[in-house]
Amino acid sequence: MKRRSVEHSELPEASAPPRTHRRWVGVLLSLLIAGAGIYLAGDRRAGVRWFLGLLVLSLVAVALASMPAMPGLWIPLGLGGIVTALSLWMLVISYRPVPKLGLWGWLLFLVGAAVLSGLEILCTDHLTRAFKVPTGSMEPAVLPGDHLFVQTAAYGFSAPKRGEVVAFRTEALNSPLLPKGQIHLKRVAGLPGEAIQISEGRLVVNGHALTTPSALAGRNFGTAGMPIGGIGSNVCLIPEGSFFVVGDNATNSLDSRFYGPIPRRSLVGRATKVYWPLARAGDIR
Repeated sequence: MKRRSVEHSELPEASAPPRTHRRWVGVLLSLLIAGAGIYLAGDRRAGVRWFLGLLVLSLVAVALASMPAMPGLWIPLGLGGIVTALSLWMLVISYRPVPKLGLWGWLLFLVGAAVLSGLEILCTDHLTRAFKVPTGSMEPAVLPGDHLFVQTAAYGFSAPKRGEVVAFRTEALNSPLLPKGQIHLKRVAGLPGEAIQISEGRLVVNGHALTTPSALAGRNFGTAGMPIGGIGSNVCLIPEGSFFVVGDNATNSLDSRFYGPIPRRSLVGRATKVYWPLARAGDIR
């Protein structure tokens, strides 16, 4: 009697589990790129939402920090606190295993993190920048040692107004009185096309003494004669695209009375808020 041969179908071998990093690596990845650990762990939609959400909230907080229409610092500080709390929670839920990246994977990730970090810094610089004031030329509005925010997006679509405090670079000014590579802080007193002079210690624009704002309405302005081209003795005709700026501490300020109007291209932005020391934190008037 013949034995029947029984064919046995081969069972598939159990596949080896994917190699993964330890859970703390997911936290590290999300620390470098928000939501990256969540994304690589498999929850891609959540990872993208965390990245975009934290990025947008951070940029909004930076923009509000220097926005003159937003009085004080409480709203941007509150929003910054929310961003911090959400970031911490994002790191907590990033504590999960992620696939092994390998040498090229790590290299690609680190390059991406550096590029994204650079782009974020570039975006924030086009919204708000922080500076420390070294001199007393803007006393009492701004004191030496004050840390302040400059709204770098202020003049992208509008021009400075009289009375606004502006930050500007010295490179565009051809004056031996000004070292290059510095950023100065002054208040706008004269606008393009205006004739400005000093009479009896007062700033006079187009024949009328300034009465507002109070920082420009005093009788403490003086100079032996403004060494700039004008239309008469001690009269400066401000060129188009330039602004005449002075310091609030008029008796101790190197400003347009000595080196002339500043071109618009030299403007960094509008100084709006002091954020440190806390006792002086608030809007710059």
